[in-house]
Amino acid sequence: MRFSSTQPAALFLAGTLLLASCGGSSNKDPKAQLEKLKSEQAATQAKIAELEAKTGGPATVAPTPVSVMNAKPESFKSYLEVQGRVDFDQNATVGARAAGSLTSIRVQRGDRVSKGQVLATIDASILDANAAELRTRMDLAKTVYEKQKSLWDQQIGTEIQYLQAKNNYQALQRNLATLNQQRALYSVVAPFSGTVDEVLPKLGEITAPGAPVVRLTSGTGGKILADVSEAYGNSIKAGDNAVVTIPDLGDEEMPATVRVVSRSINATSRTFTVELRLKSAKAANLRPNMVATVRIQNYNATNATVIPVDIVQHDEENSYVYVVAQEGGKAVAKKRVIKTGNTYNGKVEVTSGLTAEDQIISGGYQNLNEGQKVAVQGA
Repeated sequence: MRFSSTQPAALFLAGTLLLASCGGSSNKDPKAQLEKLKSEQAATQAKIAELEAKTGGPATVAPTPVSVMNAKPESFKSYLEVQGRVDFDQNATVGARAAGSLTSIRVQRGDRVSKGQVLATIDASILDANAAELRTRMDLAKTVYEKQKSLWDQQIGTEIQYLQAKNNYQALQRNLATLNQQRALYSVVAPFSGTVDEVLPKLGEITAPGAPVVRLTSGTGGKILADVSEAYGNSIKAGDNAVVTIPDLGDEEMPATVRVVSRSINATSRTFTVELRLKSAKAANLRPNMVATVRIQNYNATNATVIPVDIVQHDEENSYVYVVAQEGGKAVAKKRVIKTGNTYNGKVEVTSGLTAEDQIISGGYQNLNEGQKVAVQGA
């Protein structure tokens, strides 16, 4: 009786399974039995492969079904995503410039104020008393000076008497002017026009120089500030496009532009500050310290070869994908070494190794080997 080239492998496999089933009845440990079967299966498959190699291979191997895609040139943009916050050009806490107790608070939350308007006053009774005394002395000095001048004009008296009277009067004038400047420090004044957001102290409380009294915001000049890692110092510049999302204003993405890029690096956080301006009408609804998500465009290629990052595989030396090639009139999988660039949102730019005509295997590539027959689905 003659046997085909595949019959020894089949008989060997049947004998192995028979032995495994007989041994399993005496082995009560399922894990051990499973490991034994897997070991025997591997040995059997190795033997089958050896016999197939000797006999010229199996008669028929079904092609592996795959799906393909073409990497046509397209626009590819990548963004750097960071957290930001809302700030204003005119958003300040107006503080006291002198020490003393608050004698009046002339505004309340929500009031509109003008630049230079007095918001609160601090007790300056001692300065007022000094100013009153100085005015009395100045009035007398003025009278003496005018009389000495009149006499000097008539060539009566000495020049030194005239000059002493004039100097005394002018010195008192300068003293009063200095005292008035000091007196102005006891008034808390709005540095710009805006809305009172909060009045911090209570009437009668003691303040110190620099102590906050009123929080004032203009409501205009809203901007977004974001801290960016120093690693991106060379890739972000003024004029770059960006997209901003502010959860408090909804999920709408608002276009923005990078206006200023700080030149200094924070020694603690190793970041630099980027300022952005919104182009949306919603900028009028911004409030100080709102949280924002900022995506700054740091790369833009108009004709890029872009593929899903998942289909790129790696070995010890290269990155590669599988493409469909023709060998002997049959479709087979071929490894194609590629070089990649930027990656963003699940896509990667391929800088070399692919053309627009290549059929890149995008589905079913996980278990492929070089030269394996494939069947393109939908072809």
